[in-house]
Amino acid sequence: MIHSNTQSLLPVIADFKTKAASAPAGPLSGICGFDGFIDTFIRMEAPDTMADFGPKVAAAAGIAASYTVRHEGDKFGGNGPLFASGLHGLWGGNIDVTYIGAMGRNEVLPIYREAIGGKTKRLVTLAEPAHSDCLEFRDGKVMLCDLRSCAEITLDRLLDRAGTDALDAELRDARFIAAVNWGKLVNVGAIWSYLASRLGQLGRPAKEVVLFMDLAEFEHRPAADVAGLLESLGSMTRQCRTVLSFNLKEGWQMAAHLGGDFHGEKQPEAVLELVRFLRAHIAVDRIIVHPNDGAAAADETDAVYVPAPFCREPLISTGAGDNFGAGCLSGMLLGLDLAGMLLAGNSSSGFFVRAGRTGSFTELAALAEAWVAGPLPERL
Repeated sequence: MIHSNTQSLLPVIADFKTKAASAPAGPLSGICGFDGFIDTFIRMEAPDTMADFGPKVAAAAGIAASYTVRHEGDKFGGNGPLFASGLHGLWGGNIDVTYIGAMGRNEVLPIYREAIGGKTKRLVTLAEPAHSDCLEFRDGKVMLCDLRSCAEITLDRLLDRAGTDALDAELRDARFIAAVNWGKLVNVGAIWSYLASRLGQLGRPAKEVVLFMDLAEFEHRPAADVAGLLESLGSMTRQCRTVLSFNLKEGWQMAAHLGGDFHGEKQPEAVLELVRFLRAHIAVDRIIVHPNDGAAAADETDAVYVPAPFCREPLISTGAGDNFGAGCLSGMLLGLDLAGMLLAGNSSSGFFVRAGRTGSFTELAALAEAWVAGPLPERL
């Protein structure tokens, strides 16, 4: 099904409001990981779009070029920390997240303690954070990443730093695991598999824990690595309620790996067909594909496309995808169907890029209702 106009979303919004209002009184517990970055933000001024920047760089090859930018400082980053922060904001703090990732070699760096220490139950650091220079344009971003520390994120390091007994205690209480950025963490697949299998060993019933996975940019990973991951997903899905999320480019890349050709297809009908194709070939419960102006999802019986409150000039773009993912995971924890899950994700991302922060469930519902009523402002 394609929700081709916002009016058709009114019942979806109503269901979201009802279930958000009846969210559990006690905090849900879960684990999020496993990366960590220090992001240096650079706002491109002239040229200020990727479409204009690319040809200029190509024309300057072999010579030199200089462009006007505005440095906006360093911030904590990484898909996992941003995802964890998003969960805290969505649930108004009524959620207990243990974050495990790269936040310092031997102890958590102050930038992470200040940013997410108060938003999490426990922080466990495994390695030095990686570093990204984020070139932000009006129509997207370019991430220049030093990933050398990412290889230190291993299962052995996790068990050593988190402690097997403490980790088991986390898994006994967990309602969710958010596992992101497989693309840059070359050894993290073993962690994902371990956590899913350990749930069963600890006696957790099958399908009780939601496992949300986002591969992030994975085009540099060898085809054998991708095949190995896909093979491991079946056992994870037998234990967990699994959801695998892609942005549109990543969806095209995964489809190509599986023998499908969707590259360049951006219309809702094509995105819906893409998500159906991926769900038919990947052993997970739900597949999500999210372009900038909407999202599609498929499960065993259904597929749906939901438009998004697109923002042409975002206040900030880094973290929008992580807020989308946190919204979708939250939708699953609230018991929403595919359309409701996507509405939660789209509204979370739409709020974040306009306000520069994560919105609460109440704020997301208000945003969705205002969007249905008429054009949304670019800032909140």
